[in-house]
Amino acid sequence: MCIWKKLFMKPNFFIVGGTKSATTNISYYLNEHSKVFVSELNEPYYYCRFDVPKTFNRESMITDKKKYLDLFKKATNHQAIGEATSVYLHCPHAAAEIKKDNPESKIIIVIRNPIDKCYSSYFSYKFMNLDNRSFSEKIDIFEKQIENDEFYIFNFIEQGFFSKHIKRYQNVFSPDKIKIVFFEEYIKNVHAHIDSILEFLDISEKIELTVQPKNSYRIPKNKITELLLNSSKFRNLSTKIIPTVQRQKIGEKFFVKQTKIPEMSQNERKRLKKIYESEYEKLTTMLGKKPPWKDFL
Repeated sequence: MCIWKKLFMKPNFFIVGGTKSATTNISYYLNEHSKVFVSELNEPYYYCRFDVPKTFNRESMITDKKKYLDLFKKATNHQAIGEATSVYLHCPHAAAEIKKDNPESKIIIVIRNPIDKCYSSYFSYKFMNLDNRSFSEKIDIFEKQIENDEFYIFNFIEQGFFSKHIKRYQNVFSPDKIKIVFFEEYIKNVHAHIDSILEFLDISEKIELTVQPKNSYRIPKNKITELLLNSSKFRNLSTKIIPTVQRQKIGEKFFVKQTKIPEMSQNERKRLKKIYESEYEKLTTMLGKKPPWKDFL
């Protein structure tokens, strides 16, 4: 019986949300608990496989079901087994696919002021794709995609229309299976929110936390690592010969460093506020409370 359970272990909770909204941070802390197992691979993208084009090149993406379930084979007597893929929130098919495979799962949705999330996502995207276009240029491009009803997984403007993304989860999961966390409240009191999430996962024992989240993004450590990360041959070779989890660890340790995000210009902030004003009202109505986002209060 024990062997069978290990072979067919499946996740029973998912952390989703806006990119750069502390989903990875939350998964890190939860994984410190003895009764919680979180996939060592961050962002496996499995439930976005129907929403991305065949040309989509994400090195950590898993499309094979066996390989996906292998992420949880080390889970033994853990009460809560999960993974964190932020983009599950806005991938159109993700909610229904998660429900189909894991009908009793619990969903932790982390959302952030879409203005700040959009700007932070831009720098994450810039590093990942080595795209040197300006923030304003990217806004132009993504607004055009929205106008043409074109889905693009890294459209960080579209990601911020949280109400319609949350609605997809509400359509398939009951209210007791969904917990919404505001990034701004989370970073003010990490301990209390982790305790609350553990309670949501039916785990009463608390844990001690020591590290606090940082508002930072990744850049290459030096010119050599920048050249290597710019090389498609290097990326393709490393993907073939180094397992994904180990590749992530090597990258974080030897190839990138953390740095603070530059300040956003007031004109860019005003432009984004105009884009999201009606969305803020929709989200307020949906949640029955005003999100704690200073731009809209």
